Amino acid sequence: MLKNIIFLLAGIGLIYGQSSLDILSTPTDTRDAALGITLNPTVKPTRILTHPERTVTLSVWNWAADIQGAYMGISRPNTHLSLQAMNSGDLELRDGIPTVEPLSTFQYNLFNTGGAYARNMGPLVVGLGAEFIYERTLNASAAGLSLNLATAYELNERLLLSAGVRHAGSTGDLDQENTELPTEVWAQLDAAYDNLNIYGELNNGSIPSALGISYALLNKFELIAGLQVISAEPDVEFHPSIGFTADWDSFTIGYAIYQVDHNLGPRHFVSLYWNY
Repeated sequence: MLKNIIFLLAGIGLIYGQSSLDILSTPTDTRDAALGITLNPTVKPTRILTHPERTVTLSVWNWAADIQGAYMGISRPNTHLSLQAMNSGDLELRDGIPTVEPLSTFQYNLFNTGGAYARNMGPLVVGLGAEFIYERTLNASAAGLSLNLATAYELNERLLLSAGVRHAGSTGDLDQENTELPTEVWAQLDAAYDNLNIYGELNNGSIPSALGISYALLNKFELIAGLQVISAEPDVEFHPSIGFTADWDSFTIGYAIYQVDHNLGPRHFVSLYWNY
């Protein structure tokens, strides 16, 4: 989308292209960011039951050139609700001819709200999530719907296998160009060993495959790290992430650095979880 537009961020010549994919592939909180793997129940609705929580999550993040985001999630038995927003600072619109003044200056906004429901069907857990997406730039806007279907099966007391389809749907036209959502088939394996948890995710599309690990200390601190694997020409790219969470009373606070070696710099996540 917007293939013919060049964004110069903060006047330093960083080239950055936006689309609906960004808000759908951006982590929602510290745990997601540090692992490099989404655990959001709206995207993977079976987690409502396989990893039940009664938590309200508030999360904010910041990226290059004042690109920011915020997320709120509410977990309930069998259901999960979420609200997410992403906003850029002032972007400059230029064409291919170098000029002192930009053609125009504007902001780019994305909003995403969704819900999910899951239930047990014998040995399987089945869940459905839906997300409404709204994006706006210059004088154009578009809205769309994304659907997420997942199923999970407990192999044994330590291993959980889940799989599904995420972001199946479409959005309207934005500046005479149609936005295609990144429909993908994914599979994830969770392994739990006392205080150690290992996560592995495979995807068939543009969202990276990843390996994540978390380790709990004294039942109060959790150290988290992840590695994304991106197929790129001519070489395969590896993007590490790292973070932690700390418990205090009925609250948990977390911090993560997502894609530490990204060429535009890492994203910094801060999350607060209220465990009610």
